[in-house]
Amino acid sequence: MATATLSLELCAPEKPHTELDVTDVTIPGTAGVFAVHPDHTPLLSTLIPGVLIANTVDGQERHFAVHGGFAEIKQNKVIILATFYEPGDDIDATRAQTAEERALARLQKPPEDMDWDRAEHALARAVARLRASKKQSYV
Repeated sequence: MATATLSLELCAPEKPHTELDVTDVTIPGTAGVFAVHPDHTPLLSTLIPGVLIANTVDGQERHFAVHGGFAEIKQNKVIILATFYEPGDDIDATRAQTAEERALARLQKPPEDMDWDRAEHALARAVARLRASKKQSYV
């Protein structure tokens, strides 16, 4: 008996799209992080900055930093339409750590005219990039 799989497609502007056959995928949705397995109920979700974790059929665990967008799940296909995404293996962990420290410092000592939403989003993106580069899971 063949193992049930999902088709995962990651798309973002100005990025080549990535297609993978996976056994499951963990997605950072706006209402919370959720896992998708074969025969999942159809679903449409918005995404927040976080780490998308795909377990491929050949046993690899692939991590991607995503920075918002949408996820559509239907008929064993997961389509991620991200604002931006990048594979964890392509992320410079030192640079991501520096970005996180800079974002935290800005939030701890904000200038008078700081755009709080933008500053918090910058921190969330930096954390997502750092976690993806270190292959950290949610558990």
